Amino acid sequence: MRPALLPLILTATVLFAGCAATQDPAPRHAYGVWQSVLPCADCPGIDTRLTLYRHPDTYRLEETYQERDPAPVVHEGSWALLPPQDPMDLGRVQLEGANERPLRSFRRLPDGNLEMLGRDGEAIHSPLNYTLTRKRLSEGDADHVGEGE
Repeated sequence: MRPALLPLILTATVLFAGCAATQDPAPRHAYGVWQSVLPCADCPGIDTRLTLYRHPDTYRLEETYQERDPAPVVHEGSWALLPPQDPMDLGRVQLEGANERPLRSFRRLPDGNLEMLGRDGEAIHSPLNYTLTRKRLSEGDADHVGEGE
């Protein structure tokens, strides 16, 4: 009788594991959303939307290159708030990319906006605007923030 129970137990375990894997994860609540059109070297601009989430500190960066493929390039990962480098600095937001390498860095501005920094982590010296504007969040914003806007 014992050998007959083993397949039954294994089947039940697989079924329960399958059910657990198909459940939707809890929605992430947005900490902030920043959006703008950033400069592009070979297109009119990059429609950029950055959503930061807390607990855990994750992000979703959507970049749509104008006059190209209408589907956005999406990056997701973790982010960190780096400490100020001097008394006039409000800190920096660093997005981690693949292999935990920095993907992008932004300087926090007094008005709540974010200014994109160069790959070296320094300000980009250009007459072009590299600022993402903070958007107001509404009550209940979660993982779906920004979809369909």
